[in-house]
Amino acid sequence: MSMQIVILGLLKEKEYHPYEMKKVILEHKWDQLFPVTDGNLYHAIRKLEKHKWIQAEKREQVNNRPNRTVYQITEEGKNQLSEEIIEVFKKRMPEPRSLYPALLFIESPEVPAAAEHIKSWISDLKTESEVKHDYQDVIPNLIQEHYKGLNEFYMNWLSKILDALESV
Repeated sequence: MSMQIVILGLLKEKEYHPYEMKKVILEHKWDQLFPVTDGNLYHAIRKLEKHKWIQAEKREQVNNRPNRTVYQITEEGKNQLSEEIIEVFKKRMPEPRSLYPALLFIESPEVPAAAEHIKSWISDLKTESEVKHDYQDVIPNLIQEHYKGLNEFYMNWLSKILDALESV
């Protein structure tokens, strides 16, 4: 889903061929945020094209190189991008890095729904953090401490995201 969001988000801004998309991703260092390979890029493009969320706009010939296809997003693709962005916040993946692509391309129409999901997520993390067990052994207590520390970190991070989104 991450790569699909990135492709749809880029194509919402302008038409690209896959090599240009990868170049933008690398220039912005987004490849450090989520995996980017030619394989997952082209797989996502084929999937998006199959669903008619993107379409080939034109084929270009540059020098003696093979033809390259320039893609554009469709209206259905724009709707799908919004749905996928909201879905990321709704799913609450245990690895918050799954939010990065959605955060890169979120726009004001998606903010209210995303904000509600974030508020609910923060509330649930807070509830989880309040549960305390007294374990007899050191290791289980360290695990609990780590888990609560991660929850605290994520609550703070999500609160900052919420503030940023609501100030847009």
